[in-house]
Amino acid sequence: MGVAKKPKPVYVDKRTGDKHDLETSGLLPKYIHKKDYGVTPEYISKRNEDLKKAQEEYDHYIQENLQKAAMKMLTDEERDAVLQGLKKNWEEVHKEFQSLSVFTDSLPKKVRKQKLEEAMKQLEHDIGIIEKHRMIYIANKK
Repeated sequence: MGVAKKPKPVYVDKRTGDKHDLETSGLLPKYIHKKDYGVTPEYISKRNEDLKKAQEEYDHYIQENLQKAAMKMLTDEERDAVLQGLKKNWEEVHKEFQSLSVFTDSLPKKVRKQKLEEAMKQLEHDIGIIEKHRMIYIANKK
C-alpha cells in the first residue's frame, strides 16, 4: 500500500549495461555552471552600500554630538575653589547645628536636626570625593 520509490536517475554507457549516476556525470545542466554563478546580485550590493552609507552618517552624527557634549576636566584652581566652597558650606551648617538646643522634644526640632545632619553628611561625602580624586570631569550641558 506504500508509495513506490522513484528510481535514481542513471545513464548506461555501453551495450552491456554499465550504469552510472546521472547527476555526477555532467550531462544534467547544473546551476553552478552558469556564467553569473557566485556573483552578488546588484540589488544586494546596492542595499549593502545604502546600509554602509547610513551607518557612516549615523557614526558621524554620534561623533558630532559627543564632541558637543564632551566632558570637561576641572583645573586645579577650579577644583580647589569648589573644595573651599564645600568646606565653607559645611562650616556654616555645622555652626547652625551647634546652635540647636540640646533637647529635641518637639517634632519640628527633630526634623530640623535630621535635615542638618543629612546636609552635613552629604557635604562630608562630597568633600571626601573631591579630595580623593585629582582629576574630575564635568559633562557640558546643552
